[in-house]
Amino acid sequence: MEYPKLIENSAKNYLFQTLKQCHNNRTTIYYYVFNIGIFIIFITIVGITLYYCSKNKMSDLEKRKKMLRDQEYILTKIRFHKDELATHNEKTSDITNLPTANRDW
Repeated sequence: MEYPKLIENSAKNYLFQTLKQCHNNRTTIYYYVFNIGIFIIFITIVGITLYYCSKNKMSDLEKRKKMLRDQEYILTKIRFHKDELATHNEKTSDITNLPTANRDW
């Protein structure tokens, strides 16, 4: 049993081609909008990052103060470890490097 056709083949073909062209146009527009949006977001992130880096850049005076503070910290640690080594050497025997025993017998 053959169903009746409610539309001619040429009209059907015309509507199909029109819908296909509309789909292609919509896809192209979405493609461009998406790419432009991603580009704008990328440029914004890069701009904010560069602005933040330039805004928080240390001046020469701050760099010098930080370097002196770091050097002082390192020298303090070196002095501390030298003192620890000296006290350890005082408590150990010169021959065996074992701690001396203070026996009160």
